[in-house]
Amino acid sequence: MAGSRDQGGRVALTRDEVMTASEVAELLHLPVSTVYYLARRGELPASRLGRAWRFLRPRIERLLEE
Repeated sequence: MAGSRDQGGRVALTRDEVMTASEVAELLHLPVSTVYYLARRGELPASRLGRAWRFLRPRIERLLEE
């Protein structure tokens, strides 16, 4: 995964690497509701931060390559 590492050794992600459900829907040509559905089922790699879902671009792009 791209990005620099912070002092704790964690990867610091840039805004371009973290996507919203709307951005993923546009990339995959799917309705946003379908993106949320697939994320809840675990079929799209995602993390939930409070009520918001976030997706990592490199993981989504890997799915597209498969």
